[in-house]
Amino acid sequence: MINENLTNYLNLLTISFETNVNLKERTWIHRGGIAELFITPVNAEELEKVVSFLYSQSIRFQLIGHTSNLYILNSCNIPVVVSTSKCRNYSLENGMLYCEAGVGVISLSKQMIKHGINGFEYLTGLPGTIGAAIVNNSSCRDNSIAQLLVSAKVIMKDGSVRTFFPQDFNFNFRMSVFKKHEVDGTIISAILKAEIGDANKLQKIAEDNDKDRAIRLEGHAKNLGCTVNRCFINGNMSLWLRIALFINGLLVKPFIKTEEAQRNQRRNLICLLTGYRAIAPYVSSKNPIIFSWLDDRADTVFPLYLEFMKKVYKTDKIEIEIIESYITLHFD
Repeated sequence: MINENLTNYLNLLTISFETNVNLKERTWIHRGGIAELFITPVNAEELEKVVSFLYSQSIRFQLIGHTSNLYILNSCNIPVVVSTSKCRNYSLENGMLYCEAGVGVISLSKQMIKHGINGFEYLTGLPGTIGAAIVNNSSCRDNSIAQLLVSAKVIMKDGSVRTFFPQDFNFNFRMSVFKKHEVDGTIISAILKAEIGDANKLQKIAEDNDKDRAIRLEGHAKNLGCTVNRCFINGNMSLWLRIALFINGLLVKPFIKTEEAQRNQRRNLICLLTGYRAIAPYVSSKNPIIFSWLDDRADTVFPLYLEFMKKVYKTDKIEIEIIESYITLHFD
């Protein structure tokens, strides 16, 4: 049942919302159930008011951005969703970059490179929002959002407003206290460093990085990037994987000419030898820690894929966020 006090509040402030929204139409990989109430603030001020009211009324909600790291099961209906997709304002002032939580990392990075601003040249391939990037400490080639962050404005669960500095996030590789759910709060906006550099050099670095990503990673469509945290798989290959790679290098690779065909055959061989042949079409041949939601069957294949990752790479450290159920309207 939709909370009438909440809709009255939104109507009073003329904050946009919709009812009974199919999340398949609003999520990156087109997954999810129904959002009974889908709220879309258009700037940081509206976002702060919405989140503060929800916290004050103990109404549980799901915050989403581009959802490029979020897998909501189709069986999962969510009472209240707050989207930052329209909170896209930013400004450059006195050597600082002021961003609302919903600003897209890719579009922002490209604009900053044009202005000759250092630090964004490795982030042009990250499809999320600034708010999500801070939560996840998004990174590419050891260049992370944490290195750019000056501070973030956060609404805490108790309704207080706090300024978080980099040390408060306890950043690690693609990790923060928010991602580990050690802190309950919502990032409203952030201030990033905006140090002047050479626009031409930055553009060249960005182009080279994007080319490298195209070789190593799948495009953004139908996948959520790295499914598991790669810092847990480096040097942690199972015997099965070592055998598969040995056979591939000795008996298969020499007889296959194109690089794409070699990658596909290597992927197929690994899946076959480990007993997971059925999942092969959904596993990236460029990088097996990427899973693609190619069709409706992908949802039943995904649990098998997680078993495969645990067997082959000996890790269950999931990097994406998975929402399987949303039982209650209110916080525990």
